[in-house]
Amino acid sequence: MSAIILRVFLVVFGFLVVISLWGFYFSIRPPKILSSLTPRDLKMGYEDASFRTTDGLTLRGWYIPAARTTAKTLILLHGYPADKGDILPALVFLHEDFNLLLFDFRYLGESEGSYSSAGAKEVEDLLAAIRFLKARGIKEVGVWGFSMGGAVALMALEKAPEIRAVVSESSYASLAQMALSLLRIPLLNYPVAYLVGLWAKIFLGIDLRDVSPAQRIRHSTIPILLIHSSDDAVIPFSHAQSLQQALAKNPHAEFWFHRGFGHGDLGADYQSRVRDFFHKHL
Repeated sequence: MSAIILRVFLVVFGFLVVISLWGFYFSIRPPKILSSLTPRDLKMGYEDASFRTTDGLTLRGWYIPAARTTAKTLILLHGYPADKGDILPALVFLHEDFNLLLFDFRYLGESEGSYSSAGAKEVEDLLAAIRFLKARGIKEVGVWGFSMGGAVALMALEKAPEIRAVVSESSYASLAQMALSLLRIPLLNYPVAYLVGLWAKIFLGIDLRDVSPAQRIRHSTIPILLIHSSDDAVIPFSHAQSLQQALAKNPHAEFWFHRGFGHGDLGADYQSRVRDFFHKHL
């Protein structure tokens, strides 16, 4: 009997190891999405931009001067595993009043990198973008981020005093909690999430528990607008609730929670709400 139990244990353990390694590998090396759309297609003038991170990666993006002369500048951060072109059409309305910088996170789009860390090391990508703008004389910025980009924007606040306001849409509150979504099988998702975290620690030097916007923003007083739908099937609404709790002591935090929208869907008042928020705080 004990031999049978041992065999069952080894089979189950082997299954969990294989599944977790598969999930880990395809999480850090997802298929790349390369948009063909450029600002020119939307009748906007732009410059190709490139800058290097502190760990030696070249990131590529677009700098789009505003339709009217202004010093107000926004950095726009795409989600996972998309690229800068994916978010451009939805954000064209910001071009009227703000200079825009869009870039591809490491590994994704046209940027260098051998893997994505789903937000952990992408904070350094945002800091590199801020240094790029500072070299052009732009010392204060607003940041808009979607999904992973929203999480990166929040986690960068403690390292980037240049950020004066953040709109974070559909962000996760904890990457460790997101790991639980890799395998939607009751009971098995917990050991798989643990193993994924173990592989991240061993192979990338990343502790998933530290990749937590909710932890990083507890003492922030920067104006933050959180946007999330209770019907988001990709990043559960519970993440938005955790972020809201983390911002309980931030007098400048705003929350726009709605129903009936999927991950990345926009409400009727979206443009005015986002535009007014940035005008108010930049």
